[in-house]
Amino acid sequence: MFTPRALPLACAAALACMALPAAAQSAPTLPEVAVTGEQDPEALPSAAPGGKAAQGLRLGVLGNTDVLDAPVSATAYTQQAIQDQQARTLADVLQSDPSVRYTTNSGHMLEHFRIRGLDVNGPSVAYGGLYGMAPKGHIPTEMIERVEVLRGPSTMLGGMAPDSNLGGSINLVPKRAGARPVTEITTSYSSDSYFQAHADVGRRFGEEGRLGLRFNGAYGGGDTGVAEQHKGRRLGALALDYQGDSWNVTVDAYSSRETIRNGSQAMYGLATRRGNVVGIGRLVPVPDSDVNAFRGTNGRFDDDGITVRGELRLAPDWTAYAAAGAVNSHGQGLMFGTRMIVTGDNGAAKGYVYNVDTITRDRVAEIGVRGKFATGTVRHTLNITASALNHKDGSSSRAAEGWDQNIYDPVTPPFPAAPAPARFSIDNDLRSLAVVDTLDMLDGRLLLTLGARLQNVRQINGYDESRVSPSAGVVAKPWGPNTSLYANYMEGLSPGQIVPFNAGYTNAGQSFAPYRTRQVELGVKHRQGALTHTISLFQIDRPTLITAADGKSMYEGGKQRVRGVEWTAFGQIAPTLELLGGLAYTQALQRNTGKDSYGVPGWTANLGLDWTTPIENLSLGGRVVYTGRQWVDSANTLRLPGSHRFDVSARYKTRVGRTPVTINGYIENLTDRAYWSGMFADGYAMPAPPRTFRLAATFSF
Repeated sequence: MFTPRALPLACAAALACMALPAAAQSAPTLPEVAVTGEQDPEALPSAAPGGKAAQGLRLGVLGNTDVLDAPVSATAYTQQAIQDQQARTLADVLQSDPSVRYTTNSGHMLEHFRIRGLDVNGPSVAYGGLYGMAPKGHIPTEMIERVEVLRGPSTMLGGMAPDSNLGGSINLVPKRAGARPVTEITTSYSSDSYFQAHADVGRRFGEEGRLGLRFNGAYGGGDTGVAEQHKGRRLGALALDYQGDSWNVTVDAYSSRETIRNGSQAMYGLATRRGNVVGIGRLVPVPDSDVNAFRGTNGRFDDDGITVRGELRLAPDWTAYAAAGAVNSHGQGLMFGTRMIVTGDNGAAKGYVYNVDTITRDRVAEIGVRGKFATGTVRHTLNITASALNHKDGSSSRAAEGWDQNIYDPVTPPFPAAPAPARFSIDNDLRSLAVVDTLDMLDGRLLLTLGARLQNVRQINGYDESRVSPSAGVVAKPWGPNTSLYANYMEGLSPGQIVPFNAGYTNAGQSFAPYRTRQVELGVKHRQGALTHTISLFQIDRPTLITAADGKSMYEGGKQRVRGVEWTAFGQIAPTLELLGGLAYTQALQRNTGKDSYGVPGWTANLGLDWTTPIENLSLGGRVVYTGRQWVDSANTLRLPGSHRFDVSARYKTRVGRTPVTINGYIENLTDRAYWSGMFADGYAMPAPPRTFRLAATFSF
C-alpha cells in the first residue's frame, strides 16, 4: 500500500546505503557501457553535440525515436540544459522553447503553459510516460533527467490527459543510476537571499550492475526577488531499477513540498468585468516587477507519488510491458486567484484573494505489447496498449473580494480564514485502447505511422461516451539520412471545459463533454553536421466555450483555428559555439466571432548561444526571449505591446583539492525590465518576473 509519509525515511535510508565507501560495495566501479536500443528500448537517446538537447526522445507508444524519424515536431531538453541555467522548476526549463509560453506567475502554485497558442495545464504533464503522475505544484527539476516537449495534439501517442493539453504534451524523464557512480552535492543561491542544497547519488550494485539506485534530495528556503516574499521547498526522490536477463523493472517515488510566505505578485484585470467592477480598458504603466500585492498571505503545496514499470521479453523482437502509479496532491492557503482589477490610471484597483483547500488524486495503469515483424520488404513496428486513468479533483475556498487597492502601492489584504476541507467534485475515468503500426519502407527512406486510440470517458456529471482518435504520420528521406520531410494528421481529446469560478457567470462550475482537437502539419528536418533544424507549418482546429450575449453564462458553440510556422534548432554552429532555441509565428482566430484569440502572441523567439571561451574550462552564454503583441481580451479591445528580455550565464569547471567543481552563474532579466509578459485568463495580464541572480557550485565526489 502506498504510504507517502514513509517516503522521506526510505529516501534517507537509501542515501545512507549509497554513501557507503566503495570498498563496502559488492562490485568495483563499472566501466562506461553503452546499452543498445535492441537490448533496452527504454535506453535514452544520446545527447546532441553541445549537450543541451537530445538526438531523440520517447514519443508515447512509438517509444524512443530519433528526431529525424519522428513525424512530429519535438525537442528533448537534457540535464545539462537544466544545470546550465540553474532551472529549479519546469517553467525555467521551457524558457528555451519558442513555442511555449508560461501563463501563471510565481505566486500561483500551479504551472500552466501554452504550446502553439493553446493551453497545456500543469496537471497534464506526464512523468515517465504516464499522465497524472507528475507533481501538480511547481515541478522540481532535481529528479528529472530530461524534459521532452511534443508540439501539437497527440491523443494517439499518449492517451487523454486529466487536464487540458490542447497544444502539445510534456513528458518528464526520471533520473536513473548509470554505469558510472554519481555523488554530487550542489549548493546554490538565488536573489534576494534564497539558499538551497541538493544531493544527487547514484549507484549500481551486484557483479553485473543489475540493481540501480538513484536518490535526489533538495532543501531550500529564503527571500525571493518579490519584496518580503519567502519561499521554501523540499524534495526527496528515489529511483530503483533492476535489469534481468529477459525482464526489467523500475520504481520511481517522490515527495515534494513548496511553501510561500507573505505574498506574491498579482494578475491584473485590465479589460474584464466582475459584477459591478469594470476594468479600466486600457494599458497602464506596469508595476515594478518586485511589487508584492498580497502581503500576509501564505500557501503550501504537497505532492507524493510512486510509479512502477516492468517489461518482459517474450521473443527477440517482442516485449510485453505494464505500468502503474499513484499520486496524491494537497494545497492549502494561497494557491491561485491572486487578482486585481485595475479601475484608474493612478493604479486604483479592486483586490481579490482566496484561501483555498485543494486536493487531487490520480491512479493510472497501463499494459501493452510491442514488437517487430516483416511483410515482404516492409518492416513493421507494432504497439498495442491499453490504459486506465482515474482523476479526482476538488477544492473549497473562502474569498476576500473587492477591497480598495492600488497596484503601485498595495495595502495588506484581508486574507480570509481557512475554508472547509475540500471534497472531490471531479471524478473522471479515462480508459483507452490504442493500436499503432510504423511501416519502414525503402530501407528507412519512407516511414509511415498509422494508428488510432479508442478513448472512453466517464465523468461525474453522467457523461459516458467513447470516441476513436485516428492519426497518421509520414517521414520521407529522399536526399539521404540527414534530411527528413514529414507530415501528420493528429487528433487531441481533452476533458470538457469548466465554466470558471470567480468570473461572475451564473453557470460557474458547469462542466461540458470532452472535445476534440485536430491538427494538420508538415515540415522539414535537417541535421547539418552538429546542428539539427526543424521547420514546420501547422493548423489546429478546436471547439471552445463562448460567452452568452448578456455576459452572464458560457455555453458550447465556439470554434478556434490556430495556424503557424516554427523554426527550432539545437547543437553546435561551430566547435566552440552552441545554439538552442528558435522562433515562431502564430495566428489564432476565433472563427465564430472573427476576432483574434487573446493571449496568443504573433511572433515569439527564444534564442540562446553558449561560447566555449579560450580560457580553459570557462563557458559564457546569453539568451533573448521575445514575445510579440497579443490581445488581452476576447473582445480585442486591448493589446499588449511586444516585449523582450535578456538572460546571461557562465560555467566554470575547476577543482578543490581532488574534487571536481562546476560553478554555474545565471541572471534572468539582466536589465531588470518591468513589462507585461503575457496573459493568464481573458482580460488579465501578468507582470514580468524581477531580475534574478542564481549561483551554484556542484561538487562531484
